[in-house]
Amino acid sequence: MKKFLLIILYVIAIILIVCSILSLFRNAEIRYLKMLDFPRIQLFILSLLTLLLFISLNKKWHLHSYLLIVGLSIGIIINSTFLINYTTLVSVEVPTVKDLKGSEDQFSLLLSNVKMFNRQEQPILELINLKKPDLILVMEVDKWWDEKLKVLSKEYPFSQRTPNQVAYGMVLYSKLPLKEVEVDYLTNEKVPSFKSTIVLANGKNITFHSIHPVPPTHFKNLPDNKGQEENALKKLGKKIKDREFPTIVAGDLNDVIWSYTDDLTETENILFDVRVGRGFYNSYNANSLLMRWPLDHILVTKEFRLKKLERLPKIGSDHFPMYVELVL
Repeated sequence: MKKFLLIILYVIAIILIVCSILSLFRNAEIRYLKMLDFPRIQLFILSLLTLLLFISLNKKWHLHSYLLIVGLSIGIIINSTFLINYTTLVSVEVPTVKDLKGSEDQFSLLLSNVKMFNRQEQPILELINLKKPDLILVMEVDKWWDEKLKVLSKEYPFSQRTPNQVAYGMVLYSKLPLKEVEVDYLTNEKVPSFKSTIVLANGKNITFHSIHPVPPTHFKNLPDNKGQEENALKKLGKKIKDREFPTIVAGDLNDVIWSYTDDLTETENILFDVRVGRGFYNSYNANSLLMRWPLDHILVTKEFRLKKLERLPKIGSDHFPMYVELVL
């Protein structure tokens, strides 16, 4: 039995080592390599457990035993290099607000991918009523969801609604005036993004980019970038470089990014991740305890401070909603 367990551990270890090393090629235009970038938390935990089990069970040490230990250790180091930025072992990128005096410089945002085929609107509406955010960004909005969310217009008089039937519809509701809203299609005519100029209570303007790029995989009957460069975020980066006002980027980015914002957007030291130094806040998959990673993001420029960051309860979608309070 012990010999059988060791063989199983060898097989698992080799798979983990290969996946961890191949994940370094995350930016290659091969979607299967990119997908290895997602389960870094799982690869790290499994590699560590496999290493400890192998050391405790193995009694005869040969060259291949040491090679296995080295390989697993390399995998642990590779994944921890990415993950450490989302622990309290590193400094935060977006400072926590101190000495908050008034409320005119602050605002709140709730973002949620409701999953187009989810037909439970009450949970998200109850969360909105509970949190009372100033801005609401909802993704995967089809005609059904658009109709159900229209009840928000009583308390949220400003909005941009661009639903569609291919899982990339998006709506933005706001208590704050939307001075200007541009609907853009960065890489796909069926995948909208918004650029909104929002007026805060103090009269200052901020720019809010709402984005939901396609994932690095092919889904039947859904838009994707098969055969194209995945450059939606790079196009967004050009807009951010030319920004006029303090800027926020938020949405389901379909990417874990692992603090690679500069590479994905081709911006350098412009956008900062509110998660860095605070935690993973895994927003996907709400239906699985084991396969979870952060897909829904809030990135801000240097003018912002963070007051609160929360992952909210399940709403029937495969994504958890995210809630953030920011101060300009």
